[in-house]
Amino acid sequence: MSTVAVVQARMGSTRLPGKVLADIEGRPMLWRVVSRAARARLVDKVVVATSTDASDDPVAAFCLDEGIACHRGPLHDVLARFHGAAQTHAAHTVVRITADCPLLDPDVLDAVVALFRDTGCDYASNVERPSYPDGLDVEVMSAKALERAFTSADKPSEREHVTPWLRTRPDVARASLTHPQDLSGLRFTVDDARDLAFVREVYRRMAPGEAFGLADILELLRRSPDIATINEGTMSNEGYYRSLYQQAPVGAAPALRLEQSALLTERSRRVIPGMAQTFSKGTSQYVQGASPTFLARGKGCRVWDVDGNEYVDFVQGLLPNILGYAHDGVNQAVAKAMADGVSFTLPHPLEVELAERLTRLIPCAEMVRFGKNGSDATAGAVRAARAFTGRELVACCGYHGWQDWYIGTTTRNAGVPQAVRELTKPFPYNDLPALERLLEEHPGRFAAVIMEAFNFTEPAPGFLEGVKKLARKHGALLIFDEICTGFHFGLGGAQKLFGVIPDLACFGKAMGNGFPISCVVGRADVMRMYEECFFSFTFGGETASLAASMAVLDVLEHTDALDSIRANGQILQDGVNALAREAGLESRIRCTGRPNWSLLGFLDENGGGDMLLRSLFQQEMARRGVLILVTHNMSVSHDHATVSRALEAYASTFKTLAQWVSDADPAKHLAGPMIQPVFRVR
Repeated sequence: MSTVAVVQARMGSTRLPGKVLADIEGRPMLWRVVSRAARARLVDKVVVATSTDASDDPVAAFCLDEGIACHRGPLHDVLARFHGAAQTHAAHTVVRITADCPLLDPDVLDAVVALFRDTGCDYASNVERPSYPDGLDVEVMSAKALERAFTSADKPSEREHVTPWLRTRPDVARASLTHPQDLSGLRFTVDDARDLAFVREVYRRMAPGEAFGLADILELLRRSPDIATINEGTMSNEGYYRSLYQQAPVGAAPALRLEQSALLTERSRRVIPGMAQTFSKGTSQYVQGASPTFLARGKGCRVWDVDGNEYVDFVQGLLPNILGYAHDGVNQAVAKAMADGVSFTLPHPLEVELAERLTRLIPCAEMVRFGKNGSDATAGAVRAARAFTGRELVACCGYHGWQDWYIGTTTRNAGVPQAVRELTKPFPYNDLPALERLLEEHPGRFAAVIMEAFNFTEPAPGFLEGVKKLARKHGALLIFDEICTGFHFGLGGAQKLFGVIPDLACFGKAMGNGFPISCVVGRADVMRMYEECFFSFTFGGETASLAASMAVLDVLEHTDALDSIRANGQILQDGVNALAREAGLESRIRCTGRPNWSLLGFLDENGGGDMLLRSLFQQEMARRGVLILVTHNMSVSHDHATVSRALEAYASTFKTLAQWVSDADPAKHLAGPMIQPVFRVR
């Protein structure tokens, strides 16, 4: 029952050739890694696996001189090399380590091995939900699992990187070790010269001892934070993304079978104006004839259209499904509530229970009123502000729903009286002087400043604080529209994230995981205006959605769901930007924002919006089994395997687009009408 740590080492490196034998305080990097691995209590043997290529002769010679076991195998089939090392040394349990991680912590290694043994899984690691610094990676697998990967993996990326096959197969039992603190932003690995400089500096400060671990390095970084800046901003896993790009096929994806979608579209055209209940779900938002127009069902992050085609869905119903479609716990809670009746003659206790919970979680929430969608909440908040201040004007920034008070400020203002349109005045994000001018142009007339505190652009230092100060100065209330940010960026919303507490806030979308519920929360003295002003509708207290919201909060409060969303979103965002760079499209396609909810931008050669490029992108992604608009609406169900599948689609799509954008007429590749914007607010 031997546990063998196999250290992958080779001299070839695109960014830092020969790095594995680079000097670190008088010893080669590989010596540091092997020495640290050998200190692990649960490892019986350490073996270096390098290639048979002559370029790796120095590695073999070093191992011979130092008395380190060494196995040599194929240069490019790293999985075969790794498998050969484990088999040669009769490993029962195999630990994967790479030679460019000279700060490996033996205690972390032991913890992953212990997790593997305790759970009896096939594969355990601390990388599936990154929370340790990059460079403290440890993967442990059974020899049988490794054998399955060796015999089954057939993609170049699965042969070059050893464990992708194990990490993406549903029938491989996996366990994950996570650190209580998210340290994934730290880089302890060595990919380039800056990484090497960081590691050398750590060793220099810790010298001459070798027996320092993660806690010691964190303490060093706390005392000397300048060290961490040496290599900050470097992307992880670039080699893996490059492999995905290299293996990706190029060319238009096969057309989807969409007969039932077409039939339903024609029936809908006769009876439903716009053929959808929401502009953003309408046919103008996808390439007609190339993308589905009706979905039949969903589970987790996957949906199936009426023709039976399956997709990974990054739209998630326009953001509400934070746990994914048809979440078992939420559905069970709703079914239980429905069994007792849904809409009652008098308020139900669930209203009080959920309100009490929200006042505990959301900083500004002293009292709560419920609505059914985001527009209810924003319109209700504006009405309360007008009633409280006795004023009519509203300053707004961002998107706030379909009601007259806001939509009159957009190009979709048909049907909104001019008198109503003149009561709401937009101002740009991160522009305090513009807001100040606006408030000063109408002294004493503004009831509220309502804004999305954050979406894809970080608030400039002092901006949110400045908005609050200006609102106070002019006697207006500050309202944060957290319909989108609420719960996706933490249970306390953007107000807790940035430490700026508004007078009122609006939450929705993620509250019910697809069930219709929203709320206005805020200061008690303002909220009591609802005892006079009208914010009242029949289904405001229906119990199915209240029960759904309680179930959603159970998951978000008591599991690592939000950490998982962030971690997988980061892998996706990094991968998209790396693949765009591989395709030479980094100036045309960018993924920005925070990984929990990131934005794809499509730019023309002059930096303006490029709707044709976006249309071609969405067309090819749909045909490759990925439904997306322009955002990654991450849910708990978007796991590592799903993200990997999506990145394969991105790689092939970007590779194809790179050819098409250089055509004299790229539009000839479009299978239907170009997508049309609903309107632009962000």
